[in-house]
Amino acid sequence: MKIKLIVEDFYGVDFLKNVIERLKDANLVNKNLLIPKPKHIPADCNGKLDEILTMFDNTCDKIIIVFDADDPRNYKNRYERAQSHVPNNMATPVEIILTEYEIEEWICISKNLNWKQSKPSKELKNKFGYLKSSLPKYANELDFDELQKKCNSFKAFLKSLMPLRR
Repeated sequence: MKIKLIVEDFYGVDFLKNVIERLKDANLVNKNLLIPKPKHIPADCNGKLDEILTMFDNTCDKIIIVFDADDPRNYKNRYERAQSHVPNNMATPVEIILTEYEIEEWICISKNLNWKQSKPSKELKNKFGYLKSSLPKYANELDFDELQKKCNSFKAFLKSLMPLRR
């Protein structure tokens, strides 16, 4: 199966590439899964997303969009805004994955850190001196068992990497 990945976060491109390789190594996804270099697109609602989706249509089996909700209260609105960019005539299935806050929540959950008074990235910065540019290396520190138990966005992402049921 070939999947095109569209990621809001610039450093999330390499982070998710690394996560997928680890998922393959852990036999949580098919080792033959093909994911060309993910495409970065800043912000969830941007005319470029329409163009990218149209360009990717019919070039793969599935398109996955990964965005941050920046707060669970924004989830529905952010999802609807992203969905509004998916052309009605798309032949390729499109899945939208939203993290409740930001992709760093996967790291915090894996490290059992609470970020309720801040953003996950701020919690990581306070505890470990985290820099956004170091996001890709944190893929090696994810606890897939914990994420599968406690993180809806990770579970949705993992499920989206599975073959389509026809």
